Amino acid sequence: MLETIKDEIIPVIFGLQSFSLTKNEIKIIKSNKIFGFIIFKRNILNLLQLQTLITHIKSLSSIDPVIMIDHEGGRVNRFSNLFSQKRYTARFFGDLYTKNKKFLLNEVSKFIKFNVKLFNYIGINTVAYPVSDLKYKKTHKIIGDRSFSKNPLIVNNLSKLFIKEYQKKGINCISKHVPGHGLSTVDSHFDLPLVTEKYDFLKNNDFLCFQNLNSKFMMTAHINYSSIDTTVATYSKKIYSIIRNELKFKGLIMTDDICMKALKENIKYKTLQPLIAGCDIILHCNGNNNEMNEIVSIIQKWKNQKN
Repeated sequence: MLETIKDEIIPVIFGLQSFSLTKNEIKIIKSNKIFGFIIFKRNILNLLQLQTLITHIKSLSSIDPVIMIDHEGGRVNRFSNLFSQKRYTARFFGDLYTKNKKFLLNEVSKFIKFNVKLFNYIGINTVAYPVSDLKYKKTHKIIGDRSFSKNPLIVNNLSKLFIKEYQKKGINCISKHVPGHGLSTVDSHFDLPLVTEKYDFLKNNDFLCFQNLNSKFMMTAHINYSSIDTTVATYSKKIYSIIRNELKFKGLIMTDDICMKALKENIKYKTLQPLIAGCDIILHCNGNNNEMNEIVSIIQKWKNQKN
């Protein structure tokens, strides 16, 4: 799918340092066609400030960049200094699915309507949601109540519902973390998880959660699935083949944050190996301006060599 991104575009989504753009960030945006940018809590002082920041980004960019936010409700709320959405965990929606579908649809509508109005006001066009990971008893707390259910069909159905409702209102979705984070007992922010379950088990459980999702984007898990490949999913041609051919995903595949400590290689390898293996977009979140410059240079040289 990388060929669908025009050659001159740098297929990276960058995190930014603070409430306003640094001189270096301004230079990067003006000098390059960066695919997109991700908003975190560190970028949000108030809504007017955030709207100003995003307007500034768009005014400098020569393309229409993706402006994404990793916002799920529950405990993953980048606006937590401004309002709470603690009630709206994935588990909350998953429980309603089995108990009261009419009330579920009302709550989903209320949640999405509020978020879409907010995103439109400040200029966000993409949300890193839904979390399509399957819940297990041993699932690490980093996922926990961010998962809809221990039933893969419920996870899949709710993922499709949220994607449909968000995207028909103009907000692109990023389903995550393919091919499934639920079996991990380690937080990939800090170390590399190893999943040893057999391929057939994964196919009939975790993979089902991601089957036929039509989100605009899908985000990989930084996990080694030892029954499939010896390397991390984010670097694995075999995993990308599964995403395309078995899960039938037709959108753009992006990495999880390459700054996470599950990935221990140098920045050149972390940037290029996913693209070589079949990924479309690199996600780099820490706002380190020196690393951002290096990544742009690495990708430009790689693209020139390819051409």
